[in-house]
Amino acid sequence: MAIGPASSLFRAYASKKHVSRIRGLIGKKCFGLLSQRDIFLGSDGFDVKPFSSVVDDVDEDLKVKSEGSVSEFDADMGQIVDLDNEIGGNVIACDSSEGYVHVQYRDPVELYRELCNAEKGAKQRRSDWDTLKEIFNLLGKSGWASDQALAIYIGKAFFPTAVQKFRNFFFKKCSADIAKYLVTLGPSDAAVKFLFPIFIEFCLEEFTSEIKQFKSMIQAADLTKPHTWFPFARAMRRKIIYHVGPTNSGKTYNALQRFMEAKKGIYCSPLRLLAMEVFDKVNALGVYCSLLTGQEKKHVPFSNHVACTVEMVSTDELYDVAVIDEIQMIADPHRGYAWTRALLGLKADEIHLCGDPSVLNIVRKVCSDTGDELCEQHYERFKPLVVEAKTLLGDLRNVRSGDCVVAFSRREIFEVKLAIEKHTDHRCCVIYGALPPETRRQQANLFNDQDNEFDVLVASDAVGMGLNLNIRRVVFYTLSKFNGDKVVPVPASQVKQIAGRAGRRGSRYPDGLTTTLHLSDLDYLIECLKQPFDEVKKLGLFPFFEQVELFAGKLHNSSFCQLLEKFGENCRLDGSYFLCRHDHIKKVANMLEKVPALSLEDRFNFCFAPVNIRDPKAMYHLLKFASSYGQSIPVNIYMGMPKGSASNDKELLDLETKHQVLSMYLWLAQHFKGDNFPYVKKVEAMATDIADLLGKSLVKANWKPEARNAGKPKPQQKADGYERPLSLIKQYDQERHERFLQHKQSEKVIA
Repeated sequence: MAIGPASSLFRAYASKKHVSRIRGLIGKKCFGLLSQRDIFLGSDGFDVKPFSSVVDDVDEDLKVKSEGSVSEFDADMGQIVDLDNEIGGNVIACDSSEGYVHVQYRDPVELYRELCNAEKGAKQRRSDWDTLKEIFNLLGKSGWASDQALAIYIGKAFFPTAVQKFRNFFFKKCSADIAKYLVTLGPSDAAVKFLFPIFIEFCLEEFTSEIKQFKSMIQAADLTKPHTWFPFARAMRRKIIYHVGPTNSGKTYNALQRFMEAKKGIYCSPLRLLAMEVFDKVNALGVYCSLLTGQEKKHVPFSNHVACTVEMVSTDELYDVAVIDEIQMIADPHRGYAWTRALLGLKADEIHLCGDPSVLNIVRKVCSDTGDELCEQHYERFKPLVVEAKTLLGDLRNVRSGDCVVAFSRREIFEVKLAIEKHTDHRCCVIYGALPPETRRQQANLFNDQDNEFDVLVASDAVGMGLNLNIRRVVFYTLSKFNGDKVVPVPASQVKQIAGRAGRRGSRYPDGLTTTLHLSDLDYLIECLKQPFDEVKKLGLFPFFEQVELFAGKLHNSSFCQLLEKFGENCRLDGSYFLCRHDHIKKVANMLEKVPALSLEDRFNFCFAPVNIRDPKAMYHLLKFASSYGQSIPVNIYMGMPKGSASNDKELLDLETKHQVLSMYLWLAQHFKGDNFPYVKKVEAMATDIADLLGKSLVKANWKPEARNAGKPKPQQKADGYERPLSLIKQYDQERHERFLQHKQSEKVIA
């Protein structure tokens, strides 16, 4: 992402009519004649990088490949010469300091004109040419120089090329005095700052078309001041009510009460599951409410209320009351842009935000920018959360009715379920992210029902939101998880969110308890619960299609994946926002390059389809859907239905994948014309059947879990003693156990 050096240079002085002004500013700054305040006065949107040393910036900037070794260069002859054979007084030595010191005080514009008018450059010693080459290599690697070059719209990608051409120009035209002065400075910060204004003059004359193109591209990728994107919302005097508090404090309940009292309202949910729950609850209380998610649309006649997922919220409709739940997810690196859009764009007289205190200050700043009135309502838990000092001591046989054991991988969840049901009389329900909402609801209802044998819940972090559960005690199986790269501690905010699910007002377990499986994790749990919420500094943002389309008009012959990459590199953001991660979008975009018939808008929409990019089967089906759509033929789904519930983990994984593919079809049908996806009813029936089979499979699941790539061949035991490596989770547990034994042994020695 490009961050300009100074918006006053970048915005005000880069046009033709301000060329002389920018020349003066850059020249004076580089020669120390202008203060830092004068340079950056009026900066209103850029993070300014100070004039730091060049050496400090080398490790973070683009590197320029130096060309082949140049011994000597005679500009008049236009070829390399051997100084050992050069005889006469034309070779200039840089030992004397007389006659060139005036160069440092000359106007860089005059120096550049002198270079342009020179017919040939002076001959240099081999050692001097080596020094000049090092100086230019340092200029090409300088983060300071590349940042300052943005002021005249020389982009970071083009900067090395510009330096290379400037070097060739300089070597052909360099006068004796300038060469002497540069050699005296050597490859240093001072030399770079001396050359830079001359380099700017060269760029302004030689790269006018490149500068114009990059300038238009930067303007098209301008994401600053996003609150101005919603003029109708800005024309309203909205009232923002922030319900601040932990779980089980009644904040969402109060917001929903106001939602149901309104003539017209909208509830924005972080999950399909929670939207469905509110939809059922509100209708049961006699308030007509419709449901709108990415996969389904249920319109209730005469309804003026709607429960939707936050990505589906309409910023065109006018509402009396809007509720945005789990507002802290506005800082989510992948989905935060949806909460930002809802907060800035909803046209509602009252907007109720529900969440923890982590985003309170940033919401205050947003309301200051938008001119909205902000009211804060603070809540405390109905009953305090109590940490049980007596853990399960590493033994799952100590699990009791009403417990929820939380693990952070699918494998661990099934291992815990198998161990509990094998060694105790308890029966376990299972909830994790890959399950469809219908199955999760079925498992939650099974756990909440007192009239059956399922009295223990084993769940992932998906239990942290979206379900009303009668949990007596939350037990953390571990407090570390694999983040895709390495095993890391679970963040404190996530620990607090999950632990807070214990205890629920009005249930059979009003008092919440939490503990850990292992005694060694207890201190970290207590530490997490004591910590205040980390303050969020920035909100997530992502461009609308119209902004991407405008940017695409500035780049020709680029794939959609390249387009997204260029946008991420060059977009401009205010200090309160960050660009949401879109690696998964780029991966889908790269796959869809195989489908040439799709328009830019079609590609944009397909890339947001809910697909697991790590599942080859799901990605294959998405490619088939896009291919059929690109050929303007009805998109069908070719998938065999299973005959019964799963009898092993491989079949269970297959059921999960099938439901994800069906859910993806329904999402595409919602976002494209219905004529292209005519089999919605058929797919809905298939999805319902598979969700039911998943529920039945989980009830009887008593097998060891497999990975999704379990079909791949595994390394076998070899004669030389090679052993198949442990999973990262097991390896981490083994190392932790060894450290525990060492600690016990050291205590015995001390005693």
